Amino acid sequence: MTPRKLSATSSLFLPLLLLLKPLIEWSHVGVAGHMVKFDLTIAMSPSVYITRTFDVEEEVLKGLELRKEDLERSLAIAGDDGKVREIVVGDRHIPLHLNLKKDPRSLVYSFIMLNETLWTVSDLNYTNASMDDFKDDPTVIPVQVSLDWSEAPEEIPRVFTFTLMSAPQETYLQVDNKTILQQRGIGEMIVGNVVMIVPFGGLYLWVLNPYTGRFTFSQYFNTEDYFADQELTSTLQSLKEGRVALLTTYYDVSGRLEEASKKILSSLGSFSAQHLKFRDCWAWAWLIGRGTLGEVLVTNQWGIYSLSATLQLEVTLPTLESTGRWCDKWPADDKWVKRHNFCDVYDGYGDLCSCEQPYEPRTVPKMDTWREDIGIVILTGNRTRYFYRLLKQVLDQPGVNIDHLLVSVDGTQLETLKLIELFPLKYKVHQPEGTHNARISRHMRFALYSALNVLPFDKFIVLEDDLILSPDFYSYMQQTSAILDRDPRVYSVSAYSHFSYEHTAFDESRINRVHSFPSYGWMTKRSILTEILPKWIPVFVQTDWDYWMGSGLIRKGRETIIPEISRTSHAGLQGSHFSGFLTKKRYSNKPTSRNPNAIVNTTMVEVSAVEEELESLLGRATLLNVTNPYTFVFPNASGEVSLVFVRLKHEEDAMSFRILADALNVWNQDTRDHRFGLWRLPFYKATLLIMGVPYSKYSKYYRKGYNVFTATKETIEKMTDNFNEDRYYFKSHQPGDEELILGLPANSLLLLPNQTKESNVELGPLIYYKRNNGLFNDTTH
Repeated sequence: MTPRKLSATSSLFLPLLLLLKPLIEWSHVGVAGHMVKFDLTIAMSPSVYITRTFDVEEEVLKGLELRKEDLERSLAIAGDDGKVREIVVGDRHIPLHLNLKKDPRSLVYSFIMLNETLWTVSDLNYTNASMDDFKDDPTVIPVQVSLDWSEAPEEIPRVFTFTLMSAPQETYLQVDNKTILQQRGIGEMIVGNVVMIVPFGGLYLWVLNPYTGRFTFSQYFNTEDYFADQELTSTLQSLKEGRVALLTTYYDVSGRLEEASKKILSSLGSFSAQHLKFRDCWAWAWLIGRGTLGEVLVTNQWGIYSLSATLQLEVTLPTLESTGRWCDKWPADDKWVKRHNFCDVYDGYGDLCSCEQPYEPRTVPKMDTWREDIGIVILTGNRTRYFYRLLKQVLDQPGVNIDHLLVSVDGTQLETLKLIELFPLKYKVHQPEGTHNARISRHMRFALYSALNVLPFDKFIVLEDDLILSPDFYSYMQQTSAILDRDPRVYSVSAYSHFSYEHTAFDESRINRVHSFPSYGWMTKRSILTEILPKWIPVFVQTDWDYWMGSGLIRKGRETIIPEISRTSHAGLQGSHFSGFLTKKRYSNKPTSRNPNAIVNTTMVEVSAVEEELESLLGRATLLNVTNPYTFVFPNASGEVSLVFVRLKHEEDAMSFRILADALNVWNQDTRDHRFGLWRLPFYKATLLIMGVPYSKYSKYYRKGYNVFTATKETIEKMTDNFNEDRYYFKSHQPGDEELILGLPANSLLLLPNQTKESNVELGPLIYYKRNNGLFNDTTH
């Protein structure tokens, strides 16, 4: 194939010499010379970008006064016919002739399968796909479950003896000499400068109904998890009065036990919680709401340099009068009999089982922003207490009708199903498919399909059970539902913004139009669901369902509406993607709207309004030269508008953006919530624009001489260090702790001079024991 020579009107617009694949027509001017390779980003459509590697003669670059970096920061845009006629480098338009011969249906998308290989697919795979494909699909047929609401367990009045043991490498719980729990480590534990973090280190909580002798709750709280202490305290506060709670530790429980959680534990009756240090042993038995049966703290005197002695606590619970088992003030009809039985068997539901003020759904009148009936789909499984928390928030939203709800349950979870029937709610039970991400994805598919068949509405709100809703959540959805009606270029509304932080979200009326996918509470139309469900990823694909919904295969250039200030937050300890410091850092400081009457400006997301605002901001923005975002001081004064450039060849080319976002203390796990590669962030009192070059269609605003931030070894290491930050407390006991624990005056217990760590003379064990069964209360040392 011989290159075709084109004439040029001036040297400024000389086309480049490109040696390309046979699919592409190409042209050149110039003489043969040294070739330079560069990557060119090409926008095939508003949602599909590709990168191709080309060669260009070094002499041609010199003639155009361009560098390789300039070309790699440029963007080529393909027309509807698949032809590229120019590239834009800064404010220069350089003719270029590429014919990519694209068929938009043939664009290929890849997703990760169970065997870690790629599953590739395009629109051509779904030429005849429709909802009719579900007719003979057994995976969307709900499981039929029959619930047994027979009489509650028989009452067994008797004395109970509880034995709790805690040691650095072992813990167990016995009831009347029968072992209920035992956890034991293997091998020798070495102490010294290197600290061992062992599996299953943490705390075990079991709750017993003393009238039936049955356990109503059990959970392990891993103190390696950053949310364990919050989960523990919220659980303890939701237990039913009169139950027996049994708590014992293994290895260490203090490592991430925050002071706020210690105060809550103390308020519930623990004397040990406020004194816990590294590798102390702790056991506590108490009658909830009525006092401590027994509590032991064995201190580990030298922290990381020693191990505590073994702790064993044995307490006896005398027979209780049966008058405390039931709530006499509750009505006697079938509905309340079911609640009696539920609360007798399960625990951790707080006001649901309160004798004095039991929770009941109330009808909240429609708000002024109500415009239509919207179906609400809640996905849950075995996280019943999370589901109950969310359900109360949904039912308390003004305008919500309980008949418009559908609960999809993943698996035959009897506790969850019985809770649903207490209200009662419509529900469907999914037969679980796949593992990990695939299981979640297939449950979402089942839930959406069920909603289409059960709820006769045009729009659906989708919620997962580990969410917290703002008081105007439903009002927000009602207001933004109008956008789905009038704008076919919007395919979902999300209640959540990944960039909603205390320093980047201030205006509750503002919403944004972004290239992203729905998450953490979202809404879409029936027509969208009937379009995407026949394409749903199969069970052998491990890709997250929301990532799949954001792919070009589904999004097709359409956009999502998100708020500046989120209307939901994530609050689950147990989940597929949530644990560790990074999760706490990214999710614990996110504001949500607190105004139940917030009004949303829906006209600001019209395409013309969005483009006009962005063009105005870009036109007056101060360009920033950022080489290291961790040391750069970003403008934050009122009214300032700044623009920073970051290397981004395509949406998956995320590393440079992730580093910049980490330095700004915002979401940095991927490149979502942008618009054509441009992020608009309120940054304190200023506005910060982040432009991905050359990916962004706004790259024409790049100016030669300004740095496009690109990841370096130094900044990658800095970001990695931030991800791995570890706030585990290795605190040891100090002189004076003994008096503090016993409530004695300072220095009233004098130690011999040789009782020090350096002399290798052990102080302990120091054992603190407290008991209180309502008849007596003493503390001994």
